[in-house]
This record gives sequence, structure tokens and C-alpha cells, in this order.
Amino acid sequence: MSIKRFCILSLNRMHNILFFLLFFLFSSCFNQFEKKVVATCYNKELLLSELIENIPQEHEDSSFFAQEYINKWIRKELMLSHAEMNLNDKIKDEFDIQVNDFRESLLIHAYKEQLVLQNLDSIIDNNLIIEYYEKNYEAFILNKSIFKGRYIVVDKSAPKLKQLDRLYKSNDSDDFIELVDYCNQFAKEYYLQDTVWQYFTTIAQQLPIQINEEQFLINEKNNYFEDDYYRYYINIDDYILKGKQSPLAFVSDRIKNVLINKKKVKYLKDLEDKLFNNAISINKIKIY
Repeated sequence: MSIKRFCILSLNRMHNILFFLLFFLFSSCFNQFEKKVVATCYNKELLLSELIENIPQEHEDSSFFAQEYINKWIRKELMLSHAEMNLNDKIKDEFDIQVNDFRESLLIHAYKEQLVLQNLDSIIDNNLIIEYYEKNYEAFILNKSIFKGRYIVVDKSAPKLKQLDRLYKSNDSDDFIELVDYCNQFAKEYYLQDTVWQYFTTIAQQLPIQINEEQFLINEKNNYFEDDYYRYYINIDDYILKGKQSPLAFVSDRIKNVLINKKKVKYLKDLEDKLFNNAISINKIKIY
């Protein structure tokens, strides 16, 4: 940037700052900062305080933003005023009802969420999870195969690939620490949580070859595949094919959420009943 252009930009910014400082000082002299009107449209007023609240803290040209904001505000108020004047009362009344219904729904929802957050215990006994799992066997049939294992993608030019050939399928704890360190340094992508069930599809879709998932899971224990740039390592410790029942560990979080939601629904229903009965008892409800 040239010195001349830099000076011009600096002067422009100084001009904007001085403009608003003078504007604020002028307003404060009359002790009317909050009520200073910067634009009107029909019987609506845009206050300086509203304009200031909407100016971004790091906006480069505040005066330009102010002009744009005022212009948009005027155009919106013009359309709104003409809509108020030209739409019939039936349409406006319907909108008023919808807006009021929406407001009431938001208030009720916010109040319920606040009560649930404050009063509902989200701890679910593990026996309840097991009981729900056993009673709803058919709800937990796998629609996709799952597996436990490791998945690593490295550049074919990465160092110590022979070392990785051994580490990715080792069950030795020291080797696992070494594997984690290697992946942190060189892997493009990796998944090493081999005690956690996950859908095999998420891995199969990334392999550089087309596979039959069922046959692959049955026949492959560990292997790696290559394309022009990367080597894809996969190690399978365990698997369950689609159509079989999900293991409890795979669905326990889902069951827990179901049970918490049931608990939440019951709590809110009991609360509504309690509020209703209390209001009846103190004559706050009358049904004619």
C-alpha cells in the first residue's frame, strides 16, 4: 500500500471517529442520548441508541454502516406502514392471533425447560436400561453391520511403514502407546478406539476398493490397501452383521435418552396436574 493511500485511509477513519464523537457530545449536552431521533417514517422513530447498539464493534466505516442501517430501516417501515394500511382487518387479526400463540408457546416451552433443568434428575439406573433393552428386543435389530477395530490412513511416503505394519494389529499395551504416537505424527486420519462399537459403513466407504461388507468382516482380520497416494490399514477385533441384535453397549445411550424423555414427559404431566388441582382448590379456575 502506498504512503499516500495509507494517509487517505487513515484520514477517512479519523473523520468517521470524529463524526461520531461530535455526534455523541452534541447529544450528551442536551442529556437526551437515549432518546435522540435519527430518522422518522410516518409515526415511527429510529433512536440513536438503537443505531449505536447495532453498529459492529470493529466496523471499518461506521458512518457508511449508519447510513445503510437508516436506509434499510426506512424501507422496512415504509413497507410495514403500507401493509398496515392496505391489508384488511381480518388478515391482520389472524396474524395477531398467530403471533400471540407463538409467543405463548415460546414462553411455556422456556418455562418447562427451566423446570426440567432445575428439578429433573437425569440419572438412569443401569438396571432400567437393561430391562428396557430386554423388553424391546426387536427395536434393536441392526440395520447395518458394526465392528470394533482400528483404522489408519497414512501417506505412502510416510516414514517407518514397516513399523506401522506391525503396530496396527498388535494387542501389546506398549505397542499401542507407540501406535498412538505414530498416528499423531504421520497419519492423515485414524481411529483407534477398538473397544467401542461403530458402524462399519463409515470405514468401508473410505477404502480404495469396492467390498462386500459381510464377506469382508467374516474373512478379513487385518489388512491394508493402497491407492496412488495413501495406504489404508484396517484391523477388525470383533463384528456383528446387520440383521442381528445390537449389543447393549452400542444402544445404551439411545435407551438412556428414551428413558430420560419418558421421565421428562411424566414429570411435566404431573406438574400440569398439580398446577391444575392447586388452581381449582384456591378458586383460580372456574368452568361455566
